Amino acid sequence: MSRLVIPRFRGTHNLTVLLILLWLLTFIYHERYVPYKSANSCLWPELLEQHGSGRTNVLFIADPQLIDRHTYPKRNEILLKLSQHTVDVYIHKNYNSIMNNLKPDYVFFLGDYLDNARSSTDEYFYNQLDRFNNIFRRDDYTINENFFVNVAGNHDIGWADGVKVKAKARFMETFGNPNAIVNINDVDFVTLDSISLSSSVNNIHHDSRQFLDENFGDASKKDKPRVLLTHVPLHRDIKVNKCGPLRENPVFHLGGGYQYKLALEPDISLEILKRIKPNIIFSGDDHDYCDINHTEVVNDPVTREITVKSISMAMGIQYPGVQLLSFVNGDPENEFSTEFSYDTKLCYLPSPYTNIVTYVALAVLSGFLILWWNIKHRSSRYNYSVLPMQSGPSTNATKISNFLKEQEEGASYSVSIPKYTSTSLAASEGYSFKDNLKFKISNFIKKWNIHGFLKQSILLAVLIILLYYIGFCLTL
Repeated sequence: MSRLVIPRFRGTHNLTVLLILLWLLTFIYHERYVPYKSANSCLWPELLEQHGSGRTNVLFIADPQLIDRHTYPKRNEILLKLSQHTVDVYIHKNYNSIMNNLKPDYVFFLGDYLDNARSSTDEYFYNQLDRFNNIFRRDDYTINENFFVNVAGNHDIGWADGVKVKAKARFMETFGNPNAIVNINDVDFVTLDSISLSSSVNNIHHDSRQFLDENFGDASKKDKPRVLLTHVPLHRDIKVNKCGPLRENPVFHLGGGYQYKLALEPDISLEILKRIKPNIIFSGDDHDYCDINHTEVVNDPVTREITVKSISMAMGIQYPGVQLLSFVNGDPENEFSTEFSYDTKLCYLPSPYTNIVTYVALAVLSGFLILWWNIKHRSSRYNYSVLPMQSGPSTNATKISNFLKEQEEGASYSVSIPKYTSTSLAASEGYSFKDNLKFKISNFIKKWNIHGFLKQSILLAVLIILLYYIGFCLTL
């Protein structure tokens, strides 16, 4: 009955097929089901539409920051490629699941698309850009219509006085103007190059300053709701403005360093709040979540700012994520109505590295099973602990028996034991240490069937890699 439930294996290929099926199920679970389950648990915020002109859903993605040699300068080439593949596939499969399940009306990226675009050559930049485009395929979306990647990050163009003019020009040519107003259902989404605005150099900050002056003058009237998008978060009093319970790191740092700063200067932040008067702000750069209210502008309503988590597993956070925004705006009976209602929520991606830990554990288990199988089916000469005895006075078995009896009882039978029955003796007489070592290694390999183990392990590894790459990477 047990053989009907657990079939008996009659050949090496049976075990290989079983392990391949086990790996296939594991890949399906981690590479397809887990992203689907995670995305399926993300729902757009509940929002009453009775006072609006229709619900609009917007997805915000921050800091993909695709890793490269700049990220890990001391990592060897093979390990770097493996790291890139792992991170790229993580972002790609979860992005696909989010898009397929949520189907947002609009997608906005909040900067830092590549890790070192600001200092790369054109050839290297466009090579890395191909990676970005392969990950964030836009089959159902059109750039600058409902798919926007024009918010500039410090890894894209540099920071303040360190902005690379050539990198900024290349960014604008590739992604679009980082200073822009996109009207969506009568709501102005304002993308601002706050990085260049923070510079004291005229030819760097000129475009951002002109954009502010022309569209948001001191006396400008706000006739539409506004959503501000900036890569670097606005300044805040970290003792007063806590980021909330969804943040991993309890402290929001305001410091900076080479080519980065974690928050805009107070005067720049105050000017932005006074001029643009945003209803809500979405920023990136920090990689972790933060939800605060700005109260710096007196006699104005508080402005909420959400710092969006990074979508990448390589940005120092335990739980990557994206941000969802749903809004309704305006009264259908009144075209001049500025009634604006919104809700936003954090959407977590699956925990990184869980699949890797599972794969390592399964690889170890597969190795042990293959080793056990090959030891069990090694040559029959290694399956006996005692040589088989034969009857009859002239057999070697009788001689060995008499010899052992002589050793135990002190009797003398004058029995000569054939040299070939003592392999250790035969191996040591007349051989050098090197030859003796080779003999022992060869004997060990044969005894434990290491050749069979290695051949089956290599075959299984090749099949698993092909299964993973063809079935779960090329089909993303």
